[in-house]
Amino acid sequence: MLKKYYLSKKYYAIPFVLAFFSIASNILLAQTRNDDFLELKKLRTSPNFNPLTEAYIDLLARIGAKAFLYKPDSTLIYLNEAYALSKKIKYVKGQSKILNSLGNYYIHKGHLDQAYEKLQKSLAIADKNNLQNERIDALNYYGGALWQEGKNELALSKYLAALPIAEKVNDVLMMGVLNGNIALLYDDKKDYDTALLFNEKSLKISKANNLDIAVAQALLNRAVIYKKQKKYALAEKTVNECIAIFQENKNIDWLTYSYMEIGSIAIEQHHYLEAQKWFEKSIKIIDEIDLIIGYTKAYLGMAKSYFGISNLEMAETYALKALKVSKDLNKFESIKETNLVLAQIYHDKRNHLKAFEYQSNYIKMLETTAIDGMQKGLNALRSEIIFENQKQILVDENEAAIQKQRNYIFAGIVAFLVLLIVLLLIYRTQKIQRKFNIQLQKQQQVLLKHEGELKEANATKDRLFSIIAHDLRGPVNSFHSLIKLYVDNGLTKEEIDMIFPKALQEITRISDMLNNLLIWAKTQMFGSVNNPNNLDLNFLVNENIELLRPLAQKKSITLINNFPESIISFSDGDHINIVLRNLISNAVKFTKENGEVILNVMELKEKYQIEIKDNGLGMTKEVQAKLFDKNTTETTYGTSNEKGTGIGLLLSQEMVIANGGEIWAESSLEKGTSIFFTVPLKSKTN
Repeated sequence: MLKKYYLSKKYYAIPFVLAFFSIASNILLAQTRNDDFLELKKLRTSPNFNPLTEAYIDLLARIGAKAFLYKPDSTLIYLNEAYALSKKIKYVKGQSKILNSLGNYYIHKGHLDQAYEKLQKSLAIADKNNLQNERIDALNYYGGALWQEGKNELALSKYLAALPIAEKVNDVLMMGVLNGNIALLYDDKKDYDTALLFNEKSLKISKANNLDIAVAQALLNRAVIYKKQKKYALAEKTVNECIAIFQENKNIDWLTYSYMEIGSIAIEQHHYLEAQKWFEKSIKIIDEIDLIIGYTKAYLGMAKSYFGISNLEMAETYALKALKVSKDLNKFESIKETNLVLAQIYHDKRNHLKAFEYQSNYIKMLETTAIDGMQKGLNALRSEIIFENQKQILVDENEAAIQKQRNYIFAGIVAFLVLLIVLLLIYRTQKIQRKFNIQLQKQQQVLLKHEGELKEANATKDRLFSIIAHDLRGPVNSFHSLIKLYVDNGLTKEEIDMIFPKALQEITRISDMLNNLLIWAKTQMFGSVNNPNNLDLNFLVNENIELLRPLAQKKSITLINNFPESIISFSDGDHINIVLRNLISNAVKFTKENGEVILNVMELKEKYQIEIKDNGLGMTKEVQAKLFDKNTTETTYGTSNEKGTGIGLLLSQEMVIANGGEIWAESSLEKGTSIFFTVPLKSKTN
């Protein structure tokens, strides 16, 4: 088999880094980076050295295009020198290539305005001078820049514009790359079935043309899709195929990213020690080849794996390293993800101020990436593509009919044949149109569903920001002012005795709220992972009563546990702990002094019904109807003016549902409230 060695032209959004690297030439021969520098030195020291040659300009452009992976600061030096020389000798093909490389560089730096400027200049030169390959590259890079900006529908239009040009000039490498990038666009929107269709097309093109490295790259992207579908065994098998190809072709850069993907798959399955082994192998190679951009994924993977085994010190060390490299390279997505991991680490280290700081950074970055209507645009374009395909079929059939008409023009039965053909075309057209209308109706239903999901997601995000801005910022600022007053002016013992208990109460409430927010963030990042076991509900109830007894004693509230001994449920212990803590805490909050909070349990068919009952303020029917409604969460106040946000109830609802139960409330104003939820009975096989 003929094997071609090259670095991918813009395999954007390979799972490790957005907008991965590209080289202007299609094929990277046996020549390495060091060989390029040796050739450069040889040329410059030769007696008849002339910089005004296409060969010298191409060498500078090649070195500059690769430099940002290893020494980013030198990229502009080489590319700008090459561009100036190409303008001197009016080497228009070189100008277009170099402008594409500059556009790619600015995309990686996050400077999209400069990227668009360079790519527009390249397109103008390519169009004027009929440089089809350079035009394909520019459109591909342009699509990548739009993708990074979040304009997925426009990115797709650029890839679709480049595809027919690549097919016309038979640029099979870029045909595979463009289909692969379209696959990754749909993967980005979680439309995995469509993503796999385009990925398969990319794979077939690369296999048919013996492009081994392109085959491995397509397989690696496929493995990422399988991982997102939680098909871990299939994902790991696919990555191992990639590793074999990269090893055979001695492609060290992509071998490194394959190792990191194996590590990511291991983390998804909570095999943290196995993950560390693969990330350590990656870091060793990155150190050897000085592939700076690879550190962002490798360090973050090490941080997650150490966090998974509760080695918080090492997790913190690697997460901070990942954050520094990501900031140096201006990698937005890596910075955002690292902030969330650091928030989790500091939460577990009980450093709540730092946890809040990194969580706030993550939420701010998350807000900037929220683009309304993105899915709507993609689906609309999918419909447009289907329509254009159907229209092309009709055009082809009409041309065939016209040709037949010409062939039989002198025949006596021409009128009959023409009429028959027209009738067949009308029937076929109507049949296709009916089929197309049915497809459009189905897609419209899917679109409406996705719009509803987007609105719900945006509403959840807005509520979270409102809670942070309204309910957290005030108490934190007040506590900051109090500490500043104490440090600057000092307080008397009487003032301390009067103020600090209230401050402690506020900080305790903030801590509880942060715990709920961080747990919520974890479910958004990793999903609500359910690990059920047979557990003693009575033990959990007693544990939470003891935890919350000091809070109840402040209001002289009696906590009563009516659970029998050894009542076993097949549930996730962490989830049920969160539910009990939130519901008992709420009951205490809304119960008057000298009141009671009673915990009851009733065995039903295949489940237990648990009741947390208080004789507190109670609720109206209107309030009850909105209690578990995600769209109407409001700040409330307890009998001692304790503030609540409602996120604890929503979190409890999510945890109960994750364990196969349901939750509801019954209440009468001034008589009290009962919150009910159900959990499964004991598992006989566990």
